[in-house]
Amino acid sequence: MNVLAIDTVAPVIGVALRTGGRTLERVARTQRGAEALLVPWAHALCDEAGIRVDDLDGIAVAHGPGAFTGIRVGLATAVGLALGLGKPLWSGSSLDSRAARHSEEAVLAMLDARKGRVYAAWYPHGSLAAGPGDVPPEEALAWATAPFVAVGEGALEYRALVEARGGRVADAADHPAVDALARMGEEGLRRGEGRDPIDVAPFYLRAPDAKVPVR
Repeated sequence: MNVLAIDTVAPVIGVALRTGGRTLERVARTQRGAEALLVPWAHALCDEAGIRVDDLDGIAVAHGPGAFTGIRVGLATAVGLALGLGKPLWSGSSLDSRAARHSEEAVLAMLDARKGRVYAAWYPHGSLAAGPGDVPPEEALAWATAPFVAVGEGALEYRALVEARGGRVADAADHPAVDALARMGEEGLRRGEGRDPIDVAPFYLRAPDAKVPVR
């Protein structure tokens, strides 16, 4: 099975291709212009693997939580690709995929939600036990019991709190986990969990700050 995965919910974005039991990826930290990178990366990965984009069996995308604009960019690209190719779309949690990269350990996944808060979830035994939530970092860390590993931009932002709780920040903690997302997407598509792209919605943990003007 050939599956392309996209995650743009945080400052470090990524695209991964799962094909023939191996995973290829492109990852970079961006401030703007992520939408211009995703499709060229997808084509480059297919070229590297010796397949055509038309050979993809499905698309996987991180539907959130994360930055509002980032979620929309990744989802729009994934939906466009899936519709254009006539392929199913599988969507999954950006916290689940980050935790899945460290499934042999207890994991606290933390994305920086700004305003002194994090989007977080706790996975003590490889499965979700608390969250996902939009919470202060202290509340997220209260879910965790040492020893544990913390992943995500939030782990880097609140490293001192993580270490005070008896945890450690993972190496490359800000990796977008598109490799894990691609594996999860492959498994989900094999189980028949692919959906019509137009039915896939973003997952937000917080209402947007932007308000519709009142006349």
